[in-house]
Amino acid sequence: MEGTRAPGSSALPMKLRFFASILAAVVFPASGATALDLVRDGSPAAVIATADDAPPVVAYAAQELAWHIEKATGARLPVVSESQLHKTSPAVCIHLGDTAAAHAAGIESRLLPPETFVLRSTPAALIIAGGDGLGEPLGTGTPGGTLFGVYEFLERELGVIWAWPGELGTYVPKKPDLAVRDEVDLTLAPPFLQRHVRGGLSFKGKFAELGFTPAAAEAYAREQAVFLRRHRMGKRERISYGHVFPKWWEQYGAEHPEWFQLHNGKRGPAKPGASYSMCVSNPGLHQKLVALWLEQRAKNPPEPGAASYLNACENGVLGLCECDDCLAWDGPRPDDYDDFYAAKSKMKGSRFVTDRYVKYWLAVQAEARRTDPGVVVIAYNYYNYFHAPTPGLKLNANFLIGSYPSGGGFPRSPEKNAWYRRQWLGWRDTGARLFSRGNQCLDGYTMPHIYAHEFSEEFRFMAENGMVATDYDALTGQWAAHGPNIYALMRLHVTPAARTDAILDRYYSVFGPAAALVKEYFTYWENYTRDNRARLEGVFEEINVSRSRNWPVAAHRVHPPECFAPAEAILARAAQAAAGDPEAAARVEFLRAGLSHSRLCARISELLTTADPRSTLARGRTALDELIAFRRAHEREWIANFNHCAWEESTSWVLTDAPRKQ
Repeated sequence: MEGTRAPGSSALPMKLRFFASILAAVVFPASGATALDLVRDGSPAAVIATADDAPPVVAYAAQELAWHIEKATGARLPVVSESQLHKTSPAVCIHLGDTAAAHAAGIESRLLPPETFVLRSTPAALIIAGGDGLGEPLGTGTPGGTLFGVYEFLERELGVIWAWPGELGTYVPKKPDLAVRDEVDLTLAPPFLQRHVRGGLSFKGKFAELGFTPAAAEAYAREQAVFLRRHRMGKRERISYGHVFPKWWEQYGAEHPEWFQLHNGKRGPAKPGASYSMCVSNPGLHQKLVALWLEQRAKNPPEPGAASYLNACENGVLGLCECDDCLAWDGPRPDDYDDFYAAKSKMKGSRFVTDRYVKYWLAVQAEARRTDPGVVVIAYNYYNYFHAPTPGLKLNANFLIGSYPSGGGFPRSPEKNAWYRRQWLGWRDTGARLFSRGNQCLDGYTMPHIYAHEFSEEFRFMAENGMVATDYDALTGQWAAHGPNIYALMRLHVTPAARTDAILDRYYSVFGPAAALVKEYFTYWENYTRDNRARLEGVFEEINVSRSRNWPVAAHRVHPPECFAPAEAILARAAQAAAGDPEAAARVEFLRAGLSHSRLCARISELLTTADPRSTLARGRTALDELIAFRRAHEREWIANFNHCAWEESTSWVLTDAPRKQ
């Protein structure tokens, strides 16, 4: 798309949020209705108009609309400001954003909640107007109601599918004519107050040659940001959170050691630089958190009518405090607490501390409510306070709790899935609002590790049971290897009620005449992933490394050479089926490149794994050079985020001649 693309509240009724597809069927009349011609016989029949003072996100929406229509029809609709319309006198106009035409149609877009949009037709116009912000168009903190309305229009009327970043991953059906059915009247907002999938762009390995070149990394980041916005990533409330306390020991430890964990008879970290938890029962800690929140609130007050969020997220470590007050806040250890953690997991045998954290959050909220009764406390349930609290212990709707399981990657046994769902329901029953803060998307490395159905079922379960926001960590960018997983993740943020097979069939359709064979290909890998669950779990438990950080240590054991041949044969047949369709053929080659990449990485994992004392750089040097050459040749195709690959590989492979610790 380079050279043709422009630079770059939550209490809606449940029907709007979860049954948008049903609503749309009602408000878009049958095809027999009269039409507004936008393109006729490959020539423009309409213009796109924005307000003279349109914010950047609306200007960007106009360029996105014009580009996709041109890709479909070959005709580029002019984009003009509303004051210039008299010079063109178009028969049909698409008005974007807060225009005079929108006002005349009764749409006051500046009064719409952030990200909400209206699609409405008149006899000679289509109006797309939404709640917009003033920030960067691709910034997920910039409300983009009009932009989201454009994407809704492109999906509904043009059949656009964004399967992966870049032009090859953008499917736009070709048509010489484009007309909009009239009497359109649709008001929608994204289904969650925040939709966030972390981009995975900060991960970089120590060995730069394994990653992108700097120019390719910059281009990849841009294409991924465009892709994420097209899937409506953003937020309509100013939510900010994260681990609060990493620097507190240096700042406050000397004066207030009582705020920090008492563990093995010592306050604070066990050794300099070590992680630590807090003494969450301490009233002084609660008061300090609230004081800091008030300082920040004074500098950056919430917008009128918006909630003020107080971040109370603990550090990324087990709750370890053993002081009498914290222990007194703990409840009885649940019988199933240890049932689904690996034997070597730090969770196995840990103390159940959920109840103390619930009481800590309540105490912080009570302190903050002295100033703002509407304050919303945001926190993670994590590690040994992930398990649901003791029944009867209640929070309220002014808590936003991020469900943050330790582990929990797919595939899982039915019993383990049921256990995770019980924890979600237990938290829901406290009365808190919930968001998904899982790390499952970090799993799989470059291997074809497919779990789209299992993930989708869990996402829908959470959406149907109190999930109001998401924050997934993170995109590893394995677009060719994990395509169905990532597309399901994206699409469920737009249509959370959609069935998994309908979502995946939509993804497979971009492969044209090869769609059925691509489905067969990914079904092979999804079956392989499910059927080899015991192998996967056993290997990683044996070597005791993180699946989200150190997959390359064991990729060759989870995906041995013999597993690739059946998949290669399916893709060879897919290439034959797509031979007469250049665009579909290119997409099949995209998958074939991804599979070659997977196989190369598995081979090098066998030669250079840090789990084998025989590994030396010399042993894998030839294969490593082949991988680096492959990545240079394919780095502009976006088959994978090579920087993320390099980050995992840097701690999983023997990449220097330096002596190794035994």
